[in-house]
Amino acid sequence: MLLRIKILISKLLVNNITGFLLFLFYKGTITFHGLKININYKIIRKKIAAALFFKTYESSEIRFIEKYLNNYSGTIIELGSSIGVMSSFISKNNPNSKILAFEADSRFIPIIQNNHKINNITNVSAFNEIIGVNGYEFFIGEDNTKGKIQKSNQNNSKNVNLNDILDRYKIDDDFVLISDIEGAEYFVLLNSDESVFKNCSMIIIELHDIEIDGNLITPETMIAKMKAFGFTIVDQYAGNIVAKK
Repeated sequence: MLLRIKILISKLLVNNITGFLLFLFYKGTITFHGLKININYKIIRKKIAAALFFKTYESSEIRFIEKYLNNYSGTIIELGSSIGVMSSFISKNNPNSKILAFEADSRFIPIIQNNHKINNITNVSAFNEIIGVNGYEFFIGEDNTKGKIQKSNQNNSKNVNLNDILDRYKIDDDFVLISDIEGAEYFVLLNSDESVFKNCSMIIIELHDIEIDGNLITPETMIAKMKAFGFTIVDQYAGNIVAKK
């Protein structure tokens, strides 16, 4: 019952009209869990202002980070950094960690960097990397919610997988993986082998139903893969999963 009430309130309050009014009143910068998030960019939907203000923005991920990822001093890999909200929040809770934030849409890299700058965050580096495999292509969207990966006939050598990231950025010690990449998690989990996750102590990930080559890949399939890699599911809310070794 409480969940239904929250969903109803969210639908009523978190919309582009409310967001636009909040955007105007706060001059494009919204306070979110003690952070200042600048959304004064045309490619960011005004609805995000309302989601930040009413704290519905990635609320499950926020709750999991608060509960399971505090004062960690290793490397944190974030896939799908969007406008830099989550990497800023992760940094706030883990000031001694090294955070690598990856975003497929290059237009958002300066936005991420600016939000880190105005919050005096110095332990996060943002990179433009597209998670995927050859034969698939990332298409940018009209705003920060519309990017997607689709099958393509193009030979796309720009796509990288988790192993590429570990090699390219010389990550050879313990790391935590945070992932919200709207379907591309398929390429992280099902196109990797166990050795890629040998140093990964925890995964906080949002899973989605994904159609690949006409086949439906469900979150249950990807959860089974994590278990096969030696992870235990310690928490779950809707499509958001916390897995630990």
